Amino acid sequence: MQVYVVTSVVAGQETVTTKAIQGFIDALSDQLGADYTFTLDTDYGKTLTKKDDAVYLVYFGSQANLSAAQQQQMIIYYSAEDVDNLQIGRFVDMLKQLKK
Repeated sequence: MQVYVVTSVVAGQETVTTKAIQGFIDALSDQLGADYTFTLDTDYGKTLTKKDDAVYLVYFGSQANLSAAQQQQMIIYYSAEDVDNLQIGRFVDMLKQLKK
């Protein structure tokens, strides 16, 4: 399953740092294994234009910036707190459910 982790910039500031989000991705990957491919998208919205069966982890504060077409994708929102504290349990559960 392809999972894109989408970050964004708000008022010129990164919503989460690349280093922090990479740790979050690594923790998810360790829990979920080789059946899941995680790709970091720091160019907000670029991967949301793809028409594949991917799942998107999108920064919660960015939802107002999504177009109607982008909102039709399979999106799970995360917060900076999830990333900073490596709170991955609910994401692991949701991604496992989607794979079934």
